[in-house]
Amino acid sequence: MQKLSNIHISAPSQRSVFVDVLRGIAIILMIIFHFAYDLTVFAYANYNTNTDLEWRIFRALIVSCFLLAVGMSSYLAYAGGVNVRKLLLGFSKLLIVALLISLSSYFMYPKHWVYFGIIHFIALALPFSILFLGRPVLSVFIAVMMLVGYFCDWLSMQVIWQWSVVHLGIPKHTVDLVSFTPWFALVLLGTVVMHFKLVPELSLNDVTRKIAFLGRHSLLIYVIHQPLLFAGFYLVEILK
Repeated sequence: MQKLSNIHISAPSQRSVFVDVLRGIAIILMIIFHFAYDLTVFAYANYNTNTDLEWRIFRALIVSCFLLAVGMSSYLAYAGGVNVRKLLLGFSKLLIVALLISLSSYFMYPKHWVYFGIIHFIALALPFSILFLGRPVLSVFIAVMMLVGYFCDWLSMQVIWQWSVVHLGIPKHTVDLVSFTPWFALVLLGTVVMHFKLVPELSLNDVTRKIAFLGRHSLLIYVIHQPLLFAGFYLVEILK
């Protein structure tokens, strides 16, 4: 496990086209998911994205793509050493976006606001992932234990969540929740994939270039896509 005392400034790492494309695909799928969710909000459809199996699988696919990309990006950026300024800048951006999401969701859904969604999770997972870079065996072991423990129901965040509902006043139901277990397993597996160079080489063409562009700007797209979708639906309502 990489010791924090060994942190040093390193040269910037090259980007991976595959990681950018993976993140771009995730952002496209996420927009589709939220478009379907908004269709229900504005009474154009009746999708239950929280309980219907197909939508839960679709959401799990989207989250998995994002978190694998987080692990891969962490390895590319910090496996050779940690650029402290870059890490703090990235963490600060994620933290600010997470706070904005919590505040905006509180005003929109006061009984179901987002207190630990995917951006909150990534802000926490990024520095934690650095501790496991260069330790693929340990990473795989912990990832497998997390997944097995979750699906066998002997490792979960349920006790912490129940305590938080009672003592911290967080909502019992939220519109977005990504718990540390089991999802951190995907981040760890992402670092392992990059460690063993299991990522295929992708060449840039008209399609991959456009998708990679979305992946490189995924955080900005994440922030603005729902306000734009809502604005579009409100405009349709006004023009009816």
